[in-house]
Amino acid sequence: MTEEGEPPPVVAPDTGLTRWKRALRPVMLVLTIAFIAWASWDLARRWEGGKVELAWGLVLSSVLPLIVGGVILAVAWKVLLERMTGRSVAFGPSVALHAESQMARYIPGKVGIPVVRMAGAKSLGVPAAVAGSSVIVELMSFVAVGSAVGFAFLTLFAHGQSSITALLGRFAPVIVGLLSVGVVLLVVIDRRRYPARVMRFMRLDGEGPLVPWRLPLLHIVYWGTWLAHGYLITRAAGADASAALSMTGLFVIAPIVGFLALAAPAGAGVREAVLSVGLVPALGAAPALAALLISRGATLLADVLVWLLSRPLRARAASP
Repeated sequence: MTEEGEPPPVVAPDTGLTRWKRALRPVMLVLTIAFIAWASWDLARRWEGGKVELAWGLVLSSVLPLIVGGVILAVAWKVLLERMTGRSVAFGPSVALHAESQMARYIPGKVGIPVVRMAGAKSLGVPAAVAGSSVIVELMSFVAVGSAVGFAFLTLFAHGQSSITALLGRFAPVIVGLLSVGVVLLVVIDRRRYPARVMRFMRLDGEGPLVPWRLPLLHIVYWGTWLAHGYLITRAAGADASAALSMTGLFVIAPIVGFLALAAPAGAGVREAVLSVGLVPALGAAPALAALLISRGATLLADVLVWLLSRPLRARAASP
């Protein structure tokens, strides 16, 4: 029940996708726990005592690309909303709402992002249903582009058995190619060719491709900031320039795997496990542990800073 004149609370729609997520969550939870346990065991098995020397200037510098990336990701969402609705969306309020939704991803189950965006949709002048479904469209480009960028860098720059590329072998170029084709299809297929059920679910109308070319291009730039972050973090942990470059792709693949782990808030544990598998053979156990923990701290700090910096834009949008 709500008071007279108050809008009803925004809730995530109970769709087929939602039901699939509910069904998969127990399975993903078991797999997540098993993977984290295996990575922890592998880290303990390789552990060698010793003092880790960190270059704190590089550590602090690694936060800057993530802050820039947070703004770029918000701009990419604004571009997507404008294509989906066919109307202009204000820059400041959209960046502020996106920053709020990014903080909500620390809620387990990944439900916070669409709920926050739907709740703030009115301030942007877009339907709540479109703001919610935009998360799905954004995720398709986000994951496909990020996976292609991460695998491409691992294929081009990683060397030896110390990298995760050894597990991919000759299949890495195939993975990159398939993901790239998927992104291209998103930006060339007219939405009128989508099944009517999909159009109704996403509250879409109009014509033309659902995803603008600028979205994957902005996502490429966004993941470039993660490459820069990974390079700086591994250099701070003691890697030379060549070794640091060979591991940058891991810092793109790891957050994607973490994001897709439904049970882990903000990929906590899963992202660190992926980084551990890739970093320990190259850096050693102690420096790798320091690098992945500092990377998590830098990510949280960047999210908070982007959110704080965007608050005045949100307050300005809310004022009469």
